[in-house]
Amino acid sequence: MNLYRTNTLSQIQKQDLLKLQNICRNHDKISVTLPVEEDCIYCLLYNEEILLSALCGFFNENGDCECGAFTLPEHRRKGHFSRLLKEMIKETKDTDIVFPVDLRCSDTLGVLEEIGASFWYQEHIMELPLSSLLITPAVNSQKRVNNLELSIASTPEEIPIQCVFLLDGEAVGSCFLDTQEHGAYFYGFEISEPLRNQGLGTACLSLFLETYFAHPNAKRFKKLFLQVSGLNQPAIALYKKAGFQITESLSYYVY
Repeated sequence: MNLYRTNTLSQIQKQDLLKLQNICRNHDKISVTLPVEEDCIYCLLYNEEILLSALCGFFNENGDCECGAFTLPEHRRKGHFSRLLKEMIKETKDTDIVFPVDLRCSDTLGVLEEIGASFWYQEHIMELPLSSLLITPAVNSQKRVNNLELSIASTPEEIPIQCVFLLDGEAVGSCFLDTQEHGAYFYGFEISEPLRNQGLGTACLSLFLETYFAHPNAKRFKKLFLQVSGLNQPAIALYKKAGFQITESLSYYVY
């Protein structure tokens, strides 16, 4: 067997990695994927021309190394992942290694328990179908809603799109929208801290969704989706009120 460590995948390695990913996703009935386009550390274990196991990691904004791994179902429990993890540790040194996990995969949970990884938190993917009717309650002050505007801070050709919320001409919040293959990804939604817990978040989200759903380009997408921490219950409640539903949950483990 040959172990390869690289920061740049060859075309053949990328194809092998995607093939391995598809086999494991279908076998385990999960939707998690490996990053193949980002600046990652790739540890690949081959038996001749067959990719048996892969571990991919990248350093996130918190300085942690976020990793994903797949091993062919018939080659599990043979120490392949442990071998790749030792190689990854040489790169990460004392940095925490974080594993996003779909709880439907019992093999992954078993491996994490064996290496002593500990549960950190959950993150949810929420979706709003284009066909959904938007029903968002009004905020306390009708005047505040009337004076609320949405400004596009980026140029039309820029992706992602940055949106800024203006109240009486003053910026009070912002969000981003990125286009994906099957939908649009909504992220970075925040309200200025002094103005939180006053119903402004509901009004801004409502204004954004009304603007988004009215735009002709939105019709080419079937859904709008976002990610939110399971610890952020106020945000989850806000998104549910706007019609978003949780479609997938990932649990994060730290090693």
